[in-house]
Amino acid sequence: MTEQSTLQIAALTGGLNTPSTRFRVRQYIQPLSRFGICVTEHIPRWGESCGLPSPFKMAARIPALFRSRSADIIWLSRELVQGYATFERLLKRPRIFDVDDAIWLSPPLGRIGQPWIARGMDAVIAGNDYLADYYSRYCRTIFVVPTGIDTQRYTPKPAPDEPNEPFVIGWTGLRSNYKYLRPIEPILRRFLDAHPDSRLMLISNEPWKSDRIPPERIDFHFWNPADESRLLHRMTVGLMPLPDDPWTRGKCSFKMLQYMATGLPAVVSPVGMNRQVLEKGDVGLAPQTPDEWYDALEVLYRNPSLRQAMGRAGRRVVEQFFSIEILTERLAEIFRLIASSADAKEQTSSPPR
Repeated sequence: MTEQSTLQIAALTGGLNTPSTRFRVRQYIQPLSRFGICVTEHIPRWGESCGLPSPFKMAARIPALFRSRSADIIWLSRELVQGYATFERLLKRPRIFDVDDAIWLSPPLGRIGQPWIARGMDAVIAGNDYLADYYSRYCRTIFVVPTGIDTQRYTPKPAPDEPNEPFVIGWTGLRSNYKYLRPIEPILRRFLDAHPDSRLMLISNEPWKSDRIPPERIDFHFWNPADESRLLHRMTVGLMPLPDDPWTRGKCSFKMLQYMATGLPAVVSPVGMNRQVLEKGDVGLAPQTPDEWYDALEVLYRNPSLRQAMGRAGRRVVEQFFSIEILTERLAEIFRLIASSADAKEQTSSPPR
């Protein structure tokens, strides 16, 4: 294979709507084709979100093990079965492991399985520095590539907030992450009570059963990929509360970047990669205590011009550092580098004629 030839990559992903699949692999398939890189995705019949026992999920990954043999590179999105090490070392080489969460913490055997998987990889692509630091203990070749934003799909709100529009506090995420809203639930209730024209808007796969906030103050929308970016336009500010722990430090700030790409000020916990994003511009506020959370919402409620300035700054930061246009080039460089390295090893190991 030469630098100019088409590079064939087999991407083994976790499911049709798995976030890591959608945003770290699938959205790059078409852009990578412009660099002469053809990505074929292999989706298991049963994704990680299904309720089947792990042996069935393992069996669902076997066809891709064989279908990917003709590829030049294997691009593995997380482990084949969550919390386990299975067939990863049977995949054709070179193989690249892509990770966007601290999945070594995943039960039941993540702490054992992840080092074993990483040692068998030719490279690891990590979503942030925290993840890269962990995997560098087990794999010599590490690349940091943040989760990218499609800036053609996530666009700024069409017009600034009108004076009589409701103040919409927005949050988007999986139902399993409602636990991160619980600690600020009293703050949200207090703010909503003090501001009758404010609303809480949630985009998820299941409504939130809040213990404190009346249902009539919550606008819930079922998540679907077609409406996601349009629904973000209904928000005034975007929330990303997190505790500071080993799992949350592995998060790749994607929720925050979605808000920023949409031109929303982000109110986020300064945890892990969130802190690094905040350092790139005046894109939002970083409360830590309950009083700071309330004050952050109050400041943005009373200052439309500040909201607009932060929204514009956030959009610029996304375009400059996190757009898929920029990150596609980075991925293309990585794949070409790994392919060239594999070619060099093959030529070195081939017997002389």
